[in-house]
Amino acid sequence: MSQPEVEHQRPVREPLPEGSKLHGGIYTVGPVVGVGGFSLTYLAYQGPLRLPVAIKEFFPNGCTRREDGIHPVGAWSPDAFAAAIETFQREGEILRRFHHPSIVRVHTQFQENRSAYLVEELLEGETLGEGLSRAGAMPLSQALEVCQQVGQALMLVHAGGLVHSDLKPDNLFWTHDGRYVVLDFGVSRGYLSDKAAKEGMAAVSPGYSPPEQYDKNHKLAPAADVYSLAATVYHLLVGHPPLDARRRCKGERLTSVRAVNGTVTVETEQTIFQGLQLDEKKRTASVRTFMEGLGLEITHKPAPAQEFQLQGEVVAHQGGTHALALHVETGRIYSAGKDGRISLWTWPDLQHLGSLNAHNTAVQTLSVSPDGGYLVSGSQSGEVKLWDCRQGMEIQTLVTSGPAVVRLCFHPEGGLVVASFTDGRCALMGPSLPQGMSWQAHKGAVNAADISPDGCLLATGAEDKAINLWRLPDGRFLRALTGHDKILQAVRFSPDGRLLISSSNDLSVRVWDLAAHIEMRNLKGHRGMVWDANFTSSPEVVVTVSADRCLRAFRVDSGRVLFCSEAHDGWARALAVSLSEPLVATGGADGRLRVWRIPSFS
Repeated sequence: MSQPEVEHQRPVREPLPEGSKLHGGIYTVGPVVGVGGFSLTYLAYQGPLRLPVAIKEFFPNGCTRREDGIHPVGAWSPDAFAAAIETFQREGEILRRFHHPSIVRVHTQFQENRSAYLVEELLEGETLGEGLSRAGAMPLSQALEVCQQVGQALMLVHAGGLVHSDLKPDNLFWTHDGRYVVLDFGVSRGYLSDKAAKEGMAAVSPGYSPPEQYDKNHKLAPAADVYSLAATVYHLLVGHPPLDARRRCKGERLTSVRAVNGTVTVETEQTIFQGLQLDEKKRTASVRTFMEGLGLEITHKPAPAQEFQLQGEVVAHQGGTHALALHVETGRIYSAGKDGRISLWTWPDLQHLGSLNAHNTAVQTLSVSPDGGYLVSGSQSGEVKLWDCRQGMEIQTLVTSGPAVVRLCFHPEGGLVVASFTDGRCALMGPSLPQGMSWQAHKGAVNAADISPDGCLLATGAEDKAINLWRLPDGRFLRALTGHDKILQAVRFSPDGRLLISSSNDLSVRVWDLAAHIEMRNLKGHRGMVWDANFTSSPEVVVTVSADRCLRAFRVDSGRVLFCSEAHDGWARALAVSLSEPLVATGGADGRLRVWRIPSFS
């Protein structure tokens, strides 16, 4: 990736050695994969799954690495450097709020080594600069597709108060899934604003930067990005960048786009040249207006995601299917719903084996024992019942009445069940614990509960927005994980117990590293509360069901949606996942039980 031109000598910036650890050992640094005027970007690996990520280190030209970290030298005063780091972090926070396929996804950020770091999705593909060198100029239709995706992203960036200030083919990435992604916000003029600019330098990219950008004291407006976007489109169509603005200011003229590329219309060329006006006041003022001049869509319309493959379905319950419990080894799946019934089906072909009139009110939750021999159910009226799966009969009523039961989960060794209630309590009960025990776990309904695979941890989540971790079997509080903005609906441990996933009314799903006690990913894209989420047979894929009716699959490494299907007519609430094959089951407001196959992906 080419670097912006700067106004002084650039000492060589020494990268971190491969194998270096960052952020308390959470990240392992690999080779440098990108070089910008204000940063180095590394391939790195995160957490116990060694998820590939990109880590951007704030390391401007004119600075040096010493044993204790990055130091400002030359034109960089300590105050200017500190101000630049602060702006780097502030812009990282803004970028984390964006949810657009053409803006690189920022997972988290941290400070270390007298510098700051952004952890981003790792992109697979090549820069447009590399593509132009390999394949030459583009036809008009392809160049306009680039402009449409990038322009929509820039409109979000400008609405967030940022100016990118270094848009060019080397800072646009074409991914293997067909996205054009804006890179290198690390050279945004924001790093040179205010205190930093007074003692720093002007950063420009000849051919792409407007005249006002050569004045380090000039406050850049969105029109600067319009110039760079127009220059980028010019390059895509002609095969080389336009003349540098300084040469144009001395009277040299631009080459006609139409004279080089016969696919370009008169109107398109006029729009491009209007965006390349040297006078900022005469130039197209906004990306929106520039895109409209090219006849492009200004509103992002997501491309339809690949869908799950529906394997089978049955009408299971009147009024809605609320809960599912799957036992793959015995080939059985249990469903329950608003009608108070529990039904038994073969897995995965959904042949009906029988039903029980289990409760007088809606069944809220089910759990099957590790050996598949027992089932526990909880109702809206507070009943908790234990069932013999082989005999199809009730063994014991563990709780007769009380606050509504929200979640039940069997201990991995069987014999013990954890129940959570709408009054904020959790209880440990079962035939092997006749007296039982209960404790106040949260303020408000405990909607979420799960036991770790080794049986040593209980995770709970509630209306108070917190995830609490408890030691089993004594119920001792260990710590809280915070980050959700609204009510928790579900928590699930990964099969190896090293990760936790949580879903919430805040339309997000979070993935947590339990060893480091940090949020690893925030999976966005839902349009309604997320009822449930779980890990799948593929360790890098999680699935979710939501009040927006959809079943979704996300890649954990990138945080992006892989597959999406409208699962039910009404909310999609219940979820069961096979860990031995790429199959999931869902239940929803339409009372149906459906089985889906997760398509293969690369």
